[in-house]
Amino acid sequence: MYKVFIVDDEPIILSGIAHLVNWPRLDCQIAGSFRNGREALNAIEHSGADIVITDIKMPVMDGLELVRACSEKYPQIVFIILTSLEEFRLVKEAIRYSVSEYIVKTELDAETLSRVIGKVKKESDRRKKVYNMISSGSNEASSLEELLSNIMLMRTIDDSLASRLEDRGLLDSYAFIAFFFQYPDSSFEKSWTREDYIRLYEWQKDVVEKILPSVFPSVVSIRPPASRYCCLLYFIRHEDKSVFRASLSRLSDKVRRASALVTGLEPQLASTQLCTGAGQLAECRSQLEAEGVKAYLGREDYRLEALELDSVYPRLEQSVIEKDAGAVDTCLTLISSTLSKKDHSLSSANFILSAVESAVKSALSAIGLSPEKFEKDFFSLVPFISSRDKVIALLADIDSELCSLLRGITGGAGSQIIDKAREYIINHVDEKITLTDVASFAAVSPGYLSKSFKKVMGRSMIDYINALKVERAKEIMNRGSVRINEIALSLGYENVYYFSKVFRKITGVSPTDYMKGRQEEA
Repeated sequence: MYKVFIVDDEPIILSGIAHLVNWPRLDCQIAGSFRNGREALNAIEHSGADIVITDIKMPVMDGLELVRACSEKYPQIVFIILTSLEEFRLVKEAIRYSVSEYIVKTELDAETLSRVIGKVKKESDRRKKVYNMISSGSNEASSLEELLSNIMLMRTIDDSLASRLEDRGLLDSYAFIAFFFQYPDSSFEKSWTREDYIRLYEWQKDVVEKILPSVFPSVVSIRPPASRYCCLLYFIRHEDKSVFRASLSRLSDKVRRASALVTGLEPQLASTQLCTGAGQLAECRSQLEAEGVKAYLGREDYRLEALELDSVYPRLEQSVIEKDAGAVDTCLTLISSTLSKKDHSLSSANFILSAVESAVKSALSAIGLSPEKFEKDFFSLVPFISSRDKVIALLADIDSELCSLLRGITGGAGSQIIDKAREYIINHVDEKITLTDVASFAAVSPGYLSKSFKKVMGRSMIDYINALKVERAKEIMNRGSVRINEIALSLGYENVYYFSKVFRKITGVSPTDYMKGRQEEA
């Protein structure tokens, strides 16, 4: 059974959490409730704990100080932070000390708490396994992935952990490498789901790990931080510096060719320099983090800046509660604009999306609306986002959907985006029309437009476009004798076969039979 501590300076919160769920059913017991971090730390030093749920702002010792104090002495303890949107900037600081989860107080209910406890129990098991391996000096080969994953997660690299790696000769000449990749957007031909992306990730991982040993025989897979599905991380040993870059080039070529055949993804290989000794572990990790920033921003040179958006999240929440679509748009546009102008890392972007998610879900629940659709259509895809452009596109989609929802509630127009899309289609019906072009004109992402169009119009956009094109084709046929292939090309179809197939599907007859029928009527 997992030993749980609750830390908050408000007695009603302590009592509320203690009675919110059936703790024994979650395989947990409340082993102590404390009014500040100092009381909790004393209890941890005396009897230990598995999971600690703590508020951030408290007298004597606050939650952040408690987390910081335990991060080195008791790394096996898993922390859950309680916060408000106004304090969200402090959560980012807590994450630096490997806080596992946070809960916004306005979202604290039995279902949320049970879900979070389920996740942190798994993390508790993982951390205790790593801690026990380090303490006992285990030499199991299977432990390497856990040990190296810990290096990526913890801001302070544990000396005993580094010593274990060094004693085994793993730090004589080593490097971190990563494969970064982006997932395809939804299109006319394919609407991608979270499950599709997970399958692609597994296939891509399989491709890389079948090829890696042929180039670097000594390889350890590392679990990416925060369950990201847009990169693959590895620790490699390589003795000969003179051929290291050539080996990387060979690996990159092999993986790209295989990926083109299997997944269709285009993984980009990044690597640190070859390093030696435990003293360079932190620097090597920093080099890998820098490569991640370059891949996310899409350029080599950058200067990380503070984003300073902490005050926006509570304003966003209040704007949704007030059903003020204009104010919501202002908040999300400000966030997008800041992300566009200031250099930042993917982890910072994920933090911002997490804050937006908390604000939106909390506000929708407050006004009696289910946040389930936003979770499914938008926030569930965050782990698969790997570029700044896609973060900004996602925020634009959230903005459009949220404002449309609020305008619908208040009686405002909710289909401006679809109207813009139809305007573009009607004006370009004689040309080849792509989803990307229509989405660009409507100022939303292709995936969002595709889903929204079908929801509003009752049919897919490609069906709508084809229906208009067939009507235009019939107009041309009615004017006189024209070759069918000429009509197809004039309407933007790449070949007459596809045009004929579409025409028959909509009218029930082939273009040739339709023209013959018109001639007979004449």
